Formats: sequence, structure tokens, C-alpha cells
Amino acid sequence: MLDNLVSRRAFELYQRLLAGEHHMLKACSSTPEKLDGAARELLDAGLARVQDGTPPLLVSVAPALAAQTVLGQMSARISSWQDETASIVRQLIRLQRDALRVGGYPIQELAEVVTDPTQVLSLVDDIQLGARHELLSLDTTASAGSACHPRVSPAIEHPPPVWRTVFSTDFTTPEFSWVIDSTLTGGGAVRISAGLPMKLLIADRARALVPLDESGSAGVVLFRSPTVIGALAELFQSLWERATPYPPERERPDGLTPYQRHVLSLLATGCKDEEIAARTHVSIRTVRRNVAAILDHLGMATRFAAGVQAAKRGWI
Repeated sequence: MLDNLVSRRAFELYQRLLAGEHHMLKACSSTPEKLDGAARELLDAGLARVQDGTPPLLVSVAPALAAQTVLGQMSARISSWQDETASIVRQLIRLQRDALRVGGYPIQELAEVVTDPTQVLSLVDDIQLGARHELLSLDTTASAGSACHPRVSPAIEHPPPVWRTVFSTDFTTPEFSWVIDSTLTGGGAVRISAGLPMKLLIADRARALVPLDESGSAGVVLFRSPTVIGALAELFQSLWERATPYPPERERPDGLTPYQRHVLSLLATGCKDEEIAARTHVSIRTVRRNVAAILDHLGMATRFAAGVQAAKRGWI
């Protein structure tokens, strides 16, 4: 279990210390820099400490406390790796930019790293809104904060002729199924996959957006390189072919779509259109269109009457 942290010899020593074995140290070896072998490994990993005395003893740190230390070290390493990854990508991009010049002037960057959260969100929307012919997307519920919570693509307002999205299975839960439903209603084609390697956006085979980490909290890389985009498009096509097709328009027994049921439940709590739009990450126009559909389906003229009727039918 601890093979990636300490050697087998150090792990066996840690087990003996936990069992109560007294591991005496020479007085001249009681400081960390003078310890060697398994004892030094345990001390460096936070699994043991030196207890003063004559002679000094190497004693174990309780597993629960050691776990906190180890997790802290691992978190620091992960953060360092993310920073290092972003730094390396920036250096490569800088070298690429300096190498690619036409008539002494640099051509458009083939890749660009964006780490500012506000710029990342703006770029995500820009990629989707800018698609004129084709939009390909891999989407998971992993998020980098409240602003990145799963939401309907802004492309729903003006969808391109080809709009394909592979959602992770998390989106089929009641909490997120309305995102799939709205995508289908907006004209998108949807498939479901149990294991997606990452989020991905490809617009018109001209721009592609890939996160630096699973959630995108470390930033994203914008690619304009035809070679890279071609490879990412092949990855998408492979995942699309293996994903499970999702019905184009599934209605519940009550005749309402999942998103409309979600809107109905929010209406029942007294939410206004603006609040529903903010909570479900769609435009107010989309909310009002669905509210009108709910009222029409129930044969009611007011929202209050619709809520009463839905309660009578046991829908909410």
C-alpha cells in the first residue's frame, strides 16, 4: 500500500514500530540528517519521529495523523505538477511562436494557454457560440467552481448544423438530466459514455479547447493547429462511436420533459423566471418558452393554477 511512499524495508520497520517495538538510536544519530536507511525514510515521509531520551527512540506516528501529513504532501505535489505542466506548455508555445515567422512577422499562435478563470469561461462560451458548421463536445460534471457547474451550451440559441455531445453518465441523474434534455430540444445529438478522459470542445475543426486538468481549474489550452485538432477530432469520433445513443426526445409519463419538470418544481417554490434562468444556466427566453409549454400542457392560464394542478396530479 505504501510502496510508492517508502521502501519495503522501511514499511516493515513501520509495522514493527506500530506493534510496539522499541527502535533505539545512537545518540549521535538522533538528528534527521544523521539518520540513514529505513529510519530516515520513515522520518522524511512523516511516518515516524525521534523521541528524546537516553538512548533516543524512533517511534511511529499514528496512521491517522500520518495520513494527514501524506495527503498534504501529495496535494502539494499535485499543485506543483499542475504549475509545472502549465509552465512547460507555455515554454513550448513560446518556442513555437518564435520559430514560426513569415517575412519576419510571427504567424497566429497554434496553441495558447489560458489560466485566468474569467478568461477561461469567456473562451468556453466564445468557442461554442462561434461554431458555424460543426460543434463537437465531451462533457463531464467535473467543475472548477460554481461558475463552471454543468450548464446548457450557449450554442442552443443558434446551433450549428452538426452539434454532437458525448455526456458522462452523471448527466443522466435527476440533478443534471435537464441539461441533456435541453441540448436535445435545441437540436443537438447526444450520446452517453461511462468513462470520458476529459472535457473537450472542437469548433469547425478550426479551434479546440482542452483543460489542463480534469475540472479545468488549472486552465485550458486553445489549439489552432490542424494536426492537433485532427487528432482530437479522431478521439472524439472514437468515443462517439462507442458511446450509447440517447433518445432524441424522451418524455415522462406526465408528458413533460425532464427540464420542464425541473422548472415546474422551481415554480412551485416561488422562483421567478430570472432566478430559474440563473439556477439552470439558460436564457430567460428559454425559461419562458418552457413555462408556456407547461401551462399549455396543463391547460392552465396562471403559474399558481399550474402549481395547484401539478400538486393534485402528484407531479411535485
